[in-house]
Amino acid sequence: MSNPIRDEAVQAARSQLLKGVEDGSLDSESLQGAIAILEKAQIRGDRELLEGEWQLLWTSGTRKAQKVNPGGKGMNRKAIAQVIQRLDCQRLWFENQITLAGSSLIVGGPFEYNQHRIQFQFERLGFQLGPLGPLNLPLGKWASGWLQTTYLDEDLHLERGDRGGISLYQRVGTSTPTLCKDNDRIILSHTPAEE
Repeated sequence: MSNPIRDEAVQAARSQLLKGVEDGSLDSESLQGAIAILEKAQIRGDRELLEGEWQLLWTSGTRKAQKVNPGGKGMNRKAIAQVIQRLDCQRLWFENQITLAGSSLIVGGPFEYNQHRIQFQFERLGFQLGPLGPLNLPLGKWASGWLQTTYLDEDLHLERGDRGGISLYQRVGTSTPTLCKDNDRIILSHTPAEE
């Protein structure tokens, strides 16, 4: 059921976040207020809506980073490095890519989505140094965590992580995993038949 007052508040908060992140005009109180409005609306879509490439617009950082930066404004990641999150819901594959000065670091692995939570296990590491690479290496099973979707629509994804951070993403394209190819995913998810 539609709620006109809530819908108007959500649209205003979305616009405020997008404009404020783009031009750096949001103060900490306005930023936290807009995020609170989106989270309170409890618009979370479904798993298929996660499919795609998402660019990180803003993050509070982990609990540790928040202690260093107690003002709560967080970091505008576009000013520091480009961070892309890829979610392939057909293969159930999740990647994060950080690009700085023409070089990229990518981590990827399988994920599960339940109760609006992405539970991931990074298994592969890829990196490209300028024109060299990309190199693709196994990671083992050490890098895992979860991300709770607190707001999701066709354009924006807001999530809270297991390390205490809040992150705001904007959809920038369709999902094309870098570390997961069709055959790779089959191998990663394959378990030998019992004899």
